[in-house]
Amino acid sequence: MILLATKTISEDNLSTLESNPFPDVSKTDWFAPYVHFAKEKNIINGKIDGTFQANMIVNLAEVLKILLESYDQNKEYQVLEDYLYEDTYSGSWYTKYTSEAASKGIINVYSSNIVNPNQKMTRGYTAEIIYRLMKSEEGFNFGKVTYYGAALQGNYTASGEIFDYNLMTAAHKTLPLGTMVRVTNLANGKSIDVKINDRGPYGPGRVIDLSSAAFEKIAKLSTGVINAQYEIISSP
Repeated sequence: MILLATKTISEDNLSTLESNPFPDVSKTDWFAPYVHFAKEKNIINGKIDGTFQANMIVNLAEVLKILLESYDQNKEYQVLEDYLYEDTYSGSWYTKYTSEAASKGIINVYSSNIVNPNQKMTRGYTAEIIYRLMKSEEGFNFGKVTYYGAALQGNYTASGEIFDYNLMTAAHKTLPLGTMVRVTNLANGKSIDVKINDRGPYGPGRVIDLSSAAFEKIAKLSTGVINAQYEIISSP
């Protein structure tokens, strides 16, 4: 079970907790005070039979509920209709968490337009989600980045400029045209500054299309698609 201590928890909080709310959690268990604290804050719930099952492997939906509810205990999460996928539905209990996470770019959206809320969580993916959430508070965004090149050479972009795949430019769905963005390849840490002068991309999970020359500064063209973070460095 993945347990996340909230920002407000302290030794005093832990020492004053009453009896544990789950019959299978003993006061002597190292995680008992954290479980109780999370239950009091309505961050976690027990199983149908009232047990907690601390050794149970959790899925993505459960991790997102624990993480988001503990990160901002005052926020009332709502389903975001723009961030529904083939395997998330507006009536599911977890969709307010998957849609919030997707809006922040902290979870993966796969090419088949799913987020796989029932996937069993690895420590690596959990660490990645935590990293992305913390960095999102600093103005970073995340998603898949690809490129476009010679096939569109000479075409007009949404800004009215002629597309030139040799220039450091990019497409984004909503950022104001003329915005300067720093894109970083998460696999190798390489960055490139580009100007948004076009609209797109529209594939699942894709957030920016770079010119092929810009993409080649941070990854091999043969890679095709990379996981990246980006931040605005100047606005028009």
